[in-house]
Amino acid sequence: MLRVYKSISHDIYKAHNLIEYLVNEVWCKADKKQCKDKLNDELKALYEDQPWFQEQIIAIYKVCKSLTIQGKEDFKTAFAHNNRIEELCDGTITPIALNTLNKDLVKVVKPFFKELYTKFLGWKAIRETYGEKKTYYDELNLKNGFIDCPCCGYGDLKTIYSKGRSAFDHYLPQKHYPFSSTNFNNLVPICTTCNSDEKGEVDILKEGKPVYYPFAKTHPNIEVTVDVKSKALKKLIEPTNDLKSRITKSEIIVDFSVNDDKTESWDKIFDIKSRYFGKIANNRVGWFKSVDQQYKKYKGRINNYSVEDAFDDVIEDDSNEQLGFLKAPYLKSLKLNTHLVKAIGEVSGSSVIKD
Repeated sequence: MLRVYKSISHDIYKAHNLIEYLVNEVWCKADKKQCKDKLNDELKALYEDQPWFQEQIIAIYKVCKSLTIQGKEDFKTAFAHNNRIEELCDGTITPIALNTLNKDLVKVVKPFFKELYTKFLGWKAIRETYGEKKTYYDELNLKNGFIDCPCCGYGDLKTIYSKGRSAFDHYLPQKHYPFSSTNFNNLVPICTTCNSDEKGEVDILKEGKPVYYPFAKTHPNIEVTVDVKSKALKKLIEPTNDLKSRITKSEIIVDFSVNDDKTESWDKIFDIKSRYFGKIANNRVGWFKSVDQQYKKYKGRINNYSVEDAFDDVIEDDSNEQLGFLKAPYLKSLKLNTHLVKAIGEVSGSSVIKD
């Protein structure tokens, strides 16, 4: 994550407590009594009002009755363990795989939890008691002020002024971690590209390395670094006219100021360096021209105004704009090339740049 969310206090987090009760006090204590008798008042109301919920509760209760004491304890432990999202992300604990549980149990609980997110949180009784997902999303958005995706830094996020909201990503995917499907410590708004196009249902913990937790209280300041290769300068400041002239990753090298396991995982899961390279390559000519135009504009107005000054002014003025965090290090790297600086100063163009 380029940035993380500051969590907020909201009742929607408490909705997950109902599911905890269902697992711990109903299914894991299944016996000869009817499951309905073990439900608390809130669950009993949902049981009576939602046929799908009733059907699922009964089916899973039936399987749980056949489990040994250890089988029930394993279910309870796995549910609790796999909902410790921050610890799982930090790597201080490892997830409990579903295939370690009773096979008949997994067959019924996995589809139940997969459907639970969309069904359960949309029911009127849940919405009226714990709040709407949209309301929570808007409050989280206001608290953090994110317009761009905190994961990649530039993907669009819907705001309070949008008709809808951006989707909540199950950070630990439901396919592998169904028990946390309604746990809002595991539900994070990120852009569609990060959510669907890149991460998808990949198990982000499968490599055994720690990953960034989206609601961490502390997070490193990650700066992007860019190294532009001098031999590619002419290609970099001119439009790409054919495939042979396209920029390669060996000519614009993207890296980070922080190099650790979490940053490496973030890059690998969301293909960050490649996406940043693409953004720089696509915008490189326009970014170069902004410096050239800045120099032309002020060289006759300000005494001793230099090309270096033009670079610095553009970097400072645009650093907070969208993609500014990529534009700044790119231009800083271009500025280091004395031949380019001289060329801008002499002709404000690229015609004298030698291959």
